[in-house]
Amino acid sequence: MTDRAVAGYDGKHEYDLVDAITTAIAETSMISHANAMVIGAGETASAFLSCLATIPAMSPSAVRSPAAIRKAIEELGNASASEASEEMQDLLRGTFHTDVGGHA
Repeated sequence: MTDRAVAGYDGKHEYDLVDAITTAIAETSMISHANAMVIGAGETASAFLSCLATIPAMSPSAVRSPAAIRKAIEELGNASASEASEEMQDLLRGTFHTDVGGHA
């Protein structure tokens, strides 16, 4: 993994992270006495945001100044918006009964 990490973006590492995160959500959402899984959407979303907020702190170049922090946050927001597929937008609209488009 070290060679892949220093070579640049590592798709396998991303896949491994998604797998670990999904497994953690599933395992912590099990209700043993009811043999059921109950996923709290609000709690899960909040946990994701809490974890996501710590990522820039792990990159010294991203947090070396207020301008660098703003740039990193803007790039993250732009990447998220540009990568959001129409299918995902439809899913979010249907799930939360809201317009998730980019209206400023």
